[in-house]
Formats: sequence, structure tokens, C-alpha cells
Amino acid sequence: MPNVSSTSAAQPPAKPQVSPDQFFAVDIRVGRVTDVESFPEARRPAWKLTVDFGAEIGTLRTSAQVTNYRREELLGRLVVGVVNIGAKRIAGFKSEFLLLGAQDGDGTVHLLDPGTGVSPGDVIC
Repeated sequence: MPNVSSTSAAQPPAKPQVSPDQFFAVDIRVGRVTDVESFPEARRPAWKLTVDFGAEIGTLRTSAQVTNYRREELLGRLVVGVVNIGAKRIAGFKSEFLLLGAQDGDGTVHLLDPGTGVSPGDVIC
């Protein structure tokens, strides 16, 4: 019997296989949101987030389409981000890391939760 999803929306196709070396080259860390700013210049509703990734990585900024979270829900929250993919300009803003979440069938992003007992800078493995 095929695996049937509980949602009615179609999921995107699987991405191509990558080697373990390619996967382990990605630096995924725990960070703590320290600032949340409006981003009215963005094409789609988004926040400008400042996230502390600990002493080794430092503080990085990103643009994230997670306006389903209120500013108060994001401030102080532990998040998961890819910190070694380089910077990208988004509507004149320098986005320095990729915030990770799961996207549901409606396109809403639900942030990954690293759980308890972790600190900014901890490596996701």
C-alpha cells in the first residue's frame, strides 16, 4: 500500500541524492533570536532577524518569511540555521544565513525547534 499523507496538498518532488561529503559540508547551528525588525521592502511578508550563533560564529542576520510568528514569539527563541552558505542580497538587505523550518502544504513555514539543553553555537548533527 502506498504511503498516504494526511494533508491534501501535493508535496514537492524529492531532490537529487547528494554525497555524505556534500551533506556534512553544511554547517547547521543552534542560534538565539536577539532582534526582530519589520521588512516592508520585501516582496513577500518577512522579518529581518538577528541571531546569536555563539562565540565561534557570532551574530548573523537573515530575512525570513515567518510572519506567521509574532515578534514576541521570535525574540529569545532558539532556532536552527545554516551558517556557511554565504550572503545573499534580498531587497537591499544582506541575508547571511538560512533559517530552517518545515513548510506545510499551504506554504506556511514552521521553525525547527532544537529542543532543550542546547545553546547558541551548538552543532546540529
